[in-house]
Amino acid sequence: MLVLVAVHALAAVIAPVLVRLLGRRALYVLAAVPAAAGVWALTRTEEVRAGRPVVETVTWVPQLGLDLALRMGTLSWLLVLLVGGVGALVLVYSARYFHSDDPSLGRFAAVFVAFAGAMLGLVVSDDLLLLYVFWELTTVFSYLLIGSDPTKRASRRAAMLLAHALFKATLFLVVGVVDHVTGTRDLRELSGLGRRAPVLAAVAGLAAASMAGLPPLFGFVAKEAALEAFLHGGPVELLVLAGVVAGSALTVAYTLRFLWGAFAAKPDVPDTPVERIEPAFLGPAAVLALAGLVVGIAAPAVDRVLAPYADQFPTADPGYHLALWHGLTPALGLSALAVTGGVGLFLLLQRRRPRLLRLPFDGATGYERLASAVDRAAVELTGATQRGSLPFYLGVILLVLVILPGGAVLAGLPWAQRFQLWDTPLQAVAGAVVVVAALVAARARRRLTAMILVGVTGYGTALLFILHGAPDLALTQFLVETVTIVMFVLVLRRLPRRFSARPIRATRQFRVALGVAVGVVTAGMAYVAAGSRVATPISVGFPDEAVSYGGGKNVVNVTLVDIRAWDTMGEIAVLVVAATGVASLIFRGTRALDLRSGIPGVGRQQSSRPRWLTSGATSRQQSVILQVVTRLLFHAILLFSIYLLFSGHNAPGGGFAAGLVAGLGLAVRYLAGGRTELNGAAPVDAGFVLGAGLFVAVGTGVAAMLLGGEFLQSATLDFHLPLLGHVHFVTSVFFDVGVYLIVVGLVLDILRSLGAEMDRQEEDDEQETEPAGVREEELV
Repeated sequence: MLVLVAVHALAAVIAPVLVRLLGRRALYVLAAVPAAAGVWALTRTEEVRAGRPVVETVTWVPQLGLDLALRMGTLSWLLVLLVGGVGALVLVYSARYFHSDDPSLGRFAAVFVAFAGAMLGLVVSDDLLLLYVFWELTTVFSYLLIGSDPTKRASRRAAMLLAHALFKATLFLVVGVVDHVTGTRDLRELSGLGRRAPVLAAVAGLAAASMAGLPPLFGFVAKEAALEAFLHGGPVELLVLAGVVAGSALTVAYTLRFLWGAFAAKPDVPDTPVERIEPAFLGPAAVLALAGLVVGIAAPAVDRVLAPYADQFPTADPGYHLALWHGLTPALGLSALAVTGGVGLFLLLQRRRPRLLRLPFDGATGYERLASAVDRAAVELTGATQRGSLPFYLGVILLVLVILPGGAVLAGLPWAQRFQLWDTPLQAVAGAVVVVAALVAARARRRLTAMILVGVTGYGTALLFILHGAPDLALTQFLVETVTIVMFVLVLRRLPRRFSARPIRATRQFRVALGVAVGVVTAGMAYVAAGSRVATPISVGFPDEAVSYGGGKNVVNVTLVDIRAWDTMGEIAVLVVAATGVASLIFRGTRALDLRSGIPGVGRQQSSRPRWLTSGATSRQQSVILQVVTRLLFHAILLFSIYLLFSGHNAPGGGFAAGLVAGLGLAVRYLAGGRTELNGAAPVDAGFVLGAGLFVAVGTGVAAMLLGGEFLQSATLDFHLPLLGHVHFVTSVFFDVGVYLIVVGLVLDILRSLGAEMDRQEEDDEQETEPAGVREEELV
């Protein structure tokens, strides 16, 4: 199967060359490729009938568990036959449809063979990732097929037609023949085609009869099976059955409309001139039409071939089999009702045809008007809802959360269970602090006050982690809140001290009520999720695995860098992207970055003599006490961060917490001395630190693969060193080093973008407000 898919890909690549060499005859050569797939499927018929699917598995990336898994069971065998057989016939048909000098012939040949190969891969895929790849390829190639003639609008509008080509292939080809030999496919212009092209009319009649569900064609067998499937169900199945019967009647009506419009002689329309139809041109459509007749007559044989597929569904009716005659059954009566209704509907419309012709629009025009009305409604709805108001967007999202998931939670909440409000009264105190701080923050008028109160809620949450026995989470929460407060302070310097005018009272009350409702719903969802667990949590085995497999006693850190290292890899990649985006937004349109410092305008403020934490380094007013404290603590903070980095595998800490501690040290250095001191503390570009961290993290995983392990697999090393004694080392510490560097780079990037860049903007604003030609130093 994999070879067949590869042959399709190769044929698609060389198709333009073959077309240049052989013209349209190259399509006969290319038709052998999908035909080979159909023939191969036929050679496997006995295996499929015996219930033994054909399976192929080729190892692709064993370290990641990725395989090229292909499987052909009963249903996929049938689809391979359709893809290969219909694909070959369409290529043979196209060899007479196109002219050799058609500029789109080579493109069509390549895209169609590629489309057939993608369809083949799609129906035999036995791997979700592989299935997704082939599904996307079929989408792309079908789009390219639809637009094969970009100069014709009708080609793009026929997207009623390619989608149905696989199961209405005969009529699809018949329409092409009619269009080719008459120059039109407009039913209002065609007349007398049945007398002038009787073979074409017979082929179209067979296909149309199968589509309408008339015996002895296979369409009748399939429709009767569908009707029988819904006859013995409940009210829902009977409702669906009514829809199937109505749809079948409509199918009969438009089938008759097609045959009458394309082939009947119309008294008010002159006979349409017809060119000679070559047998090779009509042959593929005739083969498919006769196949529908043969398969219908041989329905019992088809049933035996498809039996292994039906056996996979034990709820199916084991007594029903495909056949042309089941006796006088209700399904037969419903089929006759559908045919009778369709014929009556066609005759009714024919009788009213003169009136319909006087309507100011036809079916296509009506469809276009309907589509235009839908588009207009969409524009109006978008204008009413997408109005640029962030509170409105957030309110709509939260309101949907309250109504839909909230309603489901309210209906399924296990009220009978006992609520446990806390494990210790201290948790109630911490929770009360969080609630009070949140409520006061919502009513705060000053931005700085609201920011500090939001930070209090975060510190209260960290206290809850401590009381619940999660020191790692508490440490990380404390550090994150502290870094967040620093970043908020940097941003708030450029914003007004107070919030804008509060909304009117009614709107404010709605927001308060919505906020309370969202909190209740979220708490209820958490309660239901925790109380509805029926399986043993996967984390139960983490403590043992952390020691025996990950080589560490800190379950949280081992989980992040070993057990679920893939998740951490994705998270740090997001951090790198976020840092890059923040810096890009801040520095957009500003002067070029200084290559040594990585921040704007630092070069002009560098002193010829190296100085550390001098009050004249920047123009801002500085605190001597803060400078002294920074001088005493900065290096200790960095050493403590390194300790957390290497001790995190067995004690609270790890790369993320250690990186935050180092970032706080850089933040203190910046607050004490400005951007010049930040540059002195970290004379390296933040992007380089981020890239180095990502390189180390990914490199750790690649190194494990090169050494014969899986991606990001850890190894535990125990050895003895002089003076140090026994050393226990786990290679996942390198992955943690990468996390550390990424977090440090993220904080450094934010300090330089939100902090240093805003410093420069403030200085520029001050210079603009000074009188022309007069500077502070001149006044001094």
